[in-house]
Amino acid sequence: MKIGILADTHDNIHAIKTAVSFFNSQDLRYVIHAGDYVAPFSLKELMGVSAKFLGVFGNNDGERMGLQAVCKNLHEPPYDLILDGKHIIVTHMLESLSKRSTMNTDIIIHAHTHVPKIVPGTPLYINPGECGGWLNGKSTVAVLDLKAFQADIIDLSVISRDRG
Repeated sequence: MKIGILADTHDNIHAIKTAVSFFNSQDLRYVIHAGDYVAPFSLKELMGVSAKFLGVFGNNDGERMGLQAVCKNLHEPPYDLILDGKHIIVTHMLESLSKRSTMNTDIIIHAHTHVPKIVPGTPLYINPGECGGWLNGKSTVAVLDLKAFQADIIDLSVISRDRG
């Protein structure tokens, strides 16, 4: 099973549309957002993914009722789920997790720093970086292959240029 992962979209509609197009070209079962959509209008664009969508709130998601009106599958972090027998925690800020909450966890998806980073091991830590690209000029997402237990960072800035 493959999962698309993104975060920190921060209302960048162009980047969101690029991410949705990329995710829809992959064979994904889920797309997980680790927070900071910002406004409901940008979340509406994410609803164009063909995979099942779920996410957590970030520290810049002030209009939570409006966001939940667009997508009912948004949760307070940390959010636990089991996919393909793997225990996954999704949070926006890694600092919000306790040592106890990471025990017996296979994968931790987090964001907030806007810096893409994958730390192999158990748990496997995945920060997809910032899809919005506002801080560092790079729009990144991640793809996780649960069977291979491997994740890759995808630079959408490169994909967008190649298609443009």
